[in-house]
Amino acid sequence: MESSTTSALVALSNDIAGTIERASGAVVGVESGRRFSTSGFYIDDHHIITSDQAIDDDDETVEIVHADGKTEQATVVGHDGSTDLALLRSERAASVVLAHAPNDDLRVGALALALARDDDGDLAATMGVISALGAPWRTWRGGELDRFIRPDVAISPRFSGGPLIDVHGRIVGMNTWGLSRRNALTVPASTIARVVESLASGKRVSRGYLGIAMQSLELPSTLAEIAKVAAGGGVIALGVEANGPAHRGGIIVGDIIVALDGKRVNDGDDITSFLGTASVGKELAVNIIRGGSAHALRITVGERPHHDR
Repeated sequence: MESSTTSALVALSNDIAGTIERASGAVVGVESGRRFSTSGFYIDDHHIITSDQAIDDDDETVEIVHADGKTEQATVVGHDGSTDLALLRSERAASVVLAHAPNDDLRVGALALALARDDDGDLAATMGVISALGAPWRTWRGGELDRFIRPDVAISPRFSGGPLIDVHGRIVGMNTWGLSRRNALTVPASTIARVVESLASGKRVSRGYLGIAMQSLELPSTLAEIAKVAAGGGVIALGVEANGPAHRGGIIVGDIIVALDGKRVNDGDDITSFLGTASVGKELAVNIIRGGSAHALRITVGERPHHDR
């Protein structure tokens, strides 16, 4: 006779398998030439979201693989490397479009399912929990994500671009290896909706940039005193792009940036925080240390070239 524990496990197993099966029609494989293969999923009747990392700059179309194994050349509508999102358009209508999980329903420890599809059209799935949730954050590429989501789910590169769903089969977000060098993360569904709105209307997602190769450092107290800033860190310019915003503003290799617009700069993340969409064209007051002396410069934030992803 089957025990109550076994019965409960069988019921849970069946529920999870059923959720995956119902959601699977939304998932496609994405084959894009010389870069690694990923997955994607329908967000409406004809549009698919996938990882920008899998698409070459000059791709106008990419091959997608449907659940029945049939392939199609989908059009690249646009992409935003700062959030690792690429929008494709398929001529084949979606059989399934998944609802979004409300942000308020997300909890640390909640079960989560990652889905992917390979180049033969076969489905893959893996299960874990949402291991961390956090506040809105900015990626190292300058993208603005509505919240931090890290799933404790075994995600191979094939799963990048595929959906993370909850036990109800609702979209939590898109899984990606493109925004962290250590862990797979999930781009929230609300961020996807916001970026897609711009890409679908033909608008580019602008990102500010200064044109500096930089490295954080610990600022000696003597230099902090010279610059009249609190003790802490700073950012040294290791390289300056010719005719880029920083170059035009007077930054040279070896300059140590200690403040932007009157706010203390301790590391590279502090600089990145100034470079959102609204920063393009904004003039920033920059305090630097050069050759043991303090200097004040002004830099106008540029727009990162579209190909620089």
